[in-house]
Amino acid sequence: MDHYKSNILTLLQRYKDGKCSREELENLYHELSSNNDDVDKALWESLLQEVDTAKLSDQKFENLYQKISSKTIATSEKRTIRRLIPFWAAAAVLIICLGGLYLYNDTFQKTTRETPQYTKLVDVAPGSNKAVLKTADGSVIVLNEAQDGIIMGDEIIYTNGSEVVQVTEGSHALEVLYELSTPNSGTYRVTLDDGSTVWLNAASKLIYPSKFSRHERKVVIEGEAYFEIQKDPTRPFKVTSGNQTVEVLGTTFNISAYPGERAVRTTLVEGKVKVGQTGASSSSVYLYPGQQSILKKGSEIKVKQVNLMEQVGWKEGLFYFDETALKDAMLQISRWYDIEIRYDGDVSQTYFYGEIPRSKSLKNVLNILEEGNVRFRLTKEKTKNVLTVLSEQ
Repeated sequence: MDHYKSNILTLLQRYKDGKCSREELENLYHELSSNNDDVDKALWESLLQEVDTAKLSDQKFENLYQKISSKTIATSEKRTIRRLIPFWAAAAVLIICLGGLYLYNDTFQKTTRETPQYTKLVDVAPGSNKAVLKTADGSVIVLNEAQDGIIMGDEIIYTNGSEVVQVTEGSHALEVLYELSTPNSGTYRVTLDDGSTVWLNAASKLIYPSKFSRHERKVVIEGEAYFEIQKDPTRPFKVTSGNQTVEVLGTTFNISAYPGERAVRTTLVEGKVKVGQTGASSSSVYLYPGQQSILKKGSEIKVKQVNLMEQVGWKEGLFYFDETALKDAMLQISRWYDIEIRYDGDVSQTYFYGEIPRSKSLKNVLNILEEGNVRFRLTKEKTKNVLTVLSEQ
């Protein structure tokens, strides 16, 4: 290998190791920019993100040096390892080309262009009152975020008494259904025709009639909801979620039945409920305050004692952790802050204890959680917020 290439490879290695001084970087720049090989020059541009390799003013060179220096420091840190791969892929190709092998082609360019680009996020705001109501006539109404709920009746109103929508003629028929749904980072409540109230957690949906029948009251839930049911011995209240039905006369309970989760969990706060399976292998159990039923697909219903606040703290505006596994905690955070969770490293043995107000921003919540043996990286990929969980090594 001639002296020119040997010198460049030495400088590139020092640059890769983060040891390149300003003088050495300037030498590297001049060595490459004075080379007439267009391939090498194109790769040099790709590596250092600079469009003009002819001449640089002192100010331009200073800016380039600062840009490269900061990137070199960042890529030596564990928290930016995802950015390290495409950057040093370019460096690797450059070294190969200098050794005489030409690999820079349209495929490489396409791969570089399609590599996801991340930017650091400073913070994410907490969830709030957000919901959509699909009415009996098929209309879709985005509900007022300044209000926390709606009340069903001859007209649908907000909890402050202002009108949401006038109920059209025929909408009081028993078969007419309404659908209240919350997005990620949303919560809302509805007071039903009988006076019962249902609070919806983030990413949840409640289907209910405008008016209940004389013999029973039936609703369908997907996601998570907290129920306060008005007593009516003549009309049992039934909640269907997946292959489970909960039957009550008047009580308070919570159901967590998110699609994709392995189990439907029903937690009783007050009163007494009957939890039953639907289908051929139907079975049922009775719950008493402080008990939770767990129904997994293909299994019998199991019952255990639980910490009530851990199960229903969300309704009181809290993340409440009591030996809560990290991945379970991250599910709650994912829905409330509408953020994608990713994992980088082994975090399977991490558990959390204590309570955190859900009104805090994500950064404040993460600062508290980092008191445990875990670290986080908050980034944005295109329009998607991403929280990466990093194990402490």
